[in-house]
Amino acid sequence: MIKLYMKTFEKIKSDTFYFNSCEGCEAKCCDGRFGSLFAQITLEDFEKVYEIFPILFIYGELNFLKPVILLTNGKSLCKYNKDFKCTIYEKRPSICKNYPLSAHLDNSIYIDKSCPALNSNNGLKIVEDGQIKNNFNNYDFHNYQEKYIKMHFYFDKFNKKNNLKPIIFLNNVQFYSFKNNLNDYYIELQIKSLKNIDTYYNI
Repeated sequence: MIKLYMKTFEKIKSDTFYFNSCEGCEAKCCDGRFGSLFAQITLEDFEKVYEIFPILFIYGELNFLKPVILLTNGKSLCKYNKDFKCTIYEKRPSICKNYPLSAHLDNSIYIDKSCPALNSNNGLKIVEDGQIKNNFNNYDFHNYQEKYIKMHFYFDKFNKKNNLKPIIFLNNVQFYSFKNNLNDYYIELQIKSLKNIDTYYNI
């Protein structure tokens, strides 16, 4: 049975947060047994992740396509996590670099208050008076709503059933891939990323 995930994201208001270290953490944030399965990406992420993770699509509300990276097989830690350490730390996706912060469609920033590395008064200050510190800031936190909408309309023109095929079904989620690159750069990257689907995902 899949356990409920430990994440409890809440909107950052006027709070201040410190981040200590991932040392000693059991990496539940990248463990499929705790619900970590996929993460949504935007067009800006494709070039950075296609060589490391499978890029797939799921259908969201109103039947539009959402590109995601498949982080785990839903049963164990991310395959790049060894002894609770990330083996691709410098090349890890932005979703991992951002954590415990998360961009949101409402252009607000959310934080996972259940992250064990968060502290109220010591460590690396990542948020001060509701503002993300520059040393923990990256492009995902800027104009996320605009990027999300751009991504939505970009793939909407390809959103036809005969362009897609089911690839894998995990934890009651069906993931799709395009059948060919349709003369599109991002779809070509998506198809190339399929090389990352190996026995770890139990296909």
